[in-house]
Amino acid sequence: MEHGKPISATDSPLVDFDAVCQKVRAAVEPARAHAVSLHDEHGDVLWLSESSMGPDEHNAVRDAVEAFSNAAGSPMLVTDLGDSRSAVLLRAVNGRRAMVGVIMIVMDARVVKQDARGALKVMTPKLQRALADFSAMRPDSAPPPAAPAKGTPARATTPVALTLVDEPRAPPAAAARVAPPVARTSATAPSAPAAAPRASASRAPPAPQMPAPHTPAPRTPAPRTPASPVVAAAGTPAGFASKHPQGGVTPEIDRLHAALRRSPIALHVQRLVPLTKGSQLKRYEVLLRSKSDAAPNSAPHAMLKAAVENGLGSMIDRRVVTELIGYLVRHPDVWKSTAVMFSVNLTTTALHDEHFIKFVGLCLEKSSLPKGMIAFEVDTATAVKLAGKMAEVGAALHRLGCPLVLDDFAMKTECFALLRLPGVHYVKLAPEITAKMRTDKLSQAAITAVVQMARVLGMHTVAKRTETAAEQEWLTALGVDFVQSNSMSPPVAIESLSKTARAPGPTA
Repeated sequence: MEHGKPISATDSPLVDFDAVCQKVRAAVEPARAHAVSLHDEHGDVLWLSESSMGPDEHNAVRDAVEAFSNAAGSPMLVTDLGDSRSAVLLRAVNGRRAMVGVIMIVMDARVVKQDARGALKVMTPKLQRALADFSAMRPDSAPPPAAPAKGTPARATTPVALTLVDEPRAPPAAAARVAPPVARTSATAPSAPAAAPRASASRAPPAPQMPAPHTPAPRTPAPRTPASPVVAAAGTPAGFASKHPQGGVTPEIDRLHAALRRSPIALHVQRLVPLTKGSQLKRYEVLLRSKSDAAPNSAPHAMLKAAVENGLGSMIDRRVVTELIGYLVRHPDVWKSTAVMFSVNLTTTALHDEHFIKFVGLCLEKSSLPKGMIAFEVDTATAVKLAGKMAEVGAALHRLGCPLVLDDFAMKTECFALLRLPGVHYVKLAPEITAKMRTDKLSQAAITAVVQMARVLGMHTVAKRTETAAEQEWLTALGVDFVQSNSMSPPVAIESLSKTARAPGPTA
């Protein structure tokens, strides 16, 4: 199961899967859809409203594709994902009664299980129209040939009884169990039409017992390849840089994914202090802090390291963006009187994640925040390694009006090439450049060179880890615009900005 493919890679160029996802979200209101994903008839992802799918979601889609292959089965399935979440999966069929795709809606389990028929309330006329729109976007295909299966019991599932407008009538004979489709990869040629399903004389397996919410549900899928659907080589999310078949997920990845979803976080900010006298510019770097009782207000280094190494870093980036934008929407006093900018650090995973920028765009569109308020910060060493990808990311952020910040800028030829990226507004000097500026003339010349180059290009420069007044005087003389210093402006909880904005006196 591929993790995602751009619209241009689909069979029809005139499709708008994002619009379908928005219609699905609107159709289930007032209930909240945590995530919406569109899949083809093989289970491959066509569109995600979120940056990634967890292992439980992958397994739910795989099981639904297998169950929906039975034309006589229910067109709607509900799967418990744990953590009080349920996946509602809908089968999309065309006018010839052939399955052409699957829609998955991840919702609060309490909404789906309001009563014995609670899930039926999800299927509204609006949702049926959205399902029909999705079906119309898919390539037309004929239904697979049905094999006679006298006396063969239908495969046991846990469907929610529901009748759609285009639901095919059940044939007189019970439907045969259809083998799950083989996962496709972009490197292989189109597969030949599947052979007619064979009748099975074995008894259908009983529905699995659902465990406690904090543990993943046990599954009995067909044999799969050992590749992970969440992690690819070098920490790249599977399906973005690598189109390999999806396979089993290790328990460690499953637990990490659930832990990242549950981990309480808090946002702190550190102001970049302007060196120009009288300047009231407010520029902040957003810092992630743990909100747990064991280590309150400490940087969750272990969690970040594990997430990045396992290709789940964009999950954290998305949570930070969501928390930040939510705070700014709730506290307009922070930014309405004075222009302000907050820079969010991006992980390597987010740079590879083609859906992350779309997520940012949707958040900014819904929040109606002024352009230029949310910036994104990328380590220069990472940007150099991903120079080709950075050009794409920089252009996308520039279109959204999000400034780009280059962190730990070094005096290397490949680093200067990054200044050509669109949307670069701030350059943070590597500490080793400023460490010897008072005694080393070469360091002074290096700082001056970067400052002059930045000014010509319309960028600001920032010096980090400068703790003494003498160092700040030197930086001011050399033309640096800001300093980021724990002694001058230590990190504070983001909630304190609103209190400061309402309080009289100097700003934070």
